[in-house]
Amino acid sequence: MAKVVAVTGGIGSGKSEACAAFSALGVPVVDLDHIAHAMSEPGSPAMLAVRAAFGDHMFEADGRLSRATLRAHVFEHPEALEQLNQIMHPAIRAEAVQQIAQYASHPYVILAIPLLVESREDWSMIDHVLVIDCDEETQLQRVMQRSQLSAEMAQAIMASQSPREARLAIADTVIENQLTLADLQQKVLQFHKNFSKTCL
Repeated sequence: MAKVVAVTGGIGSGKSEACAAFSALGVPVVDLDHIAHAMSEPGSPAMLAVRAAFGDHMFEADGRLSRATLRAHVFEHPEALEQLNQIMHPAIRAEAVQQIAQYASHPYVILAIPLLVESREDWSMIDHVLVIDCDEETQLQRVMQRSQLSAEMAQAIMASQSPREARLAIADTVIENQLTLADLQQKVLQFHKNFSKTCL
């Protein structure tokens, strides 16, 4: 059975770039964001449950989820976010477990899980937590540049996530991502070499 390395970090920390570097090294990546996106397709069991819980007005005329409408609704109603999480999170976890099982012959699998600290699902299958980290000033600049957001909006998103200290507290390994993409890729390669030895 492949070992499971959870890759997590705050928004703008460089999780996606780190996962891409692992993928380039031939390590399978199971990404919870990608799974959640796939589950948002019209007619999926998860979307039928969302429609039943929140109503038709959360969907476009073509049947697609209106992410902006739903995001605004749950932002204003914390109990709605809780309800949405109860629908989506167990389904996402079940799909992730299924995907991980497909890579049993590999030494290890990356589980890209942005909100590991916040999650209440059972992730006991995780063998190692890898946190991609940068200081909050760098994080803020990246979020603003990437998403064309105001400083206020970027700070609000960062504030809605668990604090940096909470992520670092659960880390088995921390990769500092303050510098260039090439530097991050080099650090991922070094982790890969070291961790692969523990999988033998």
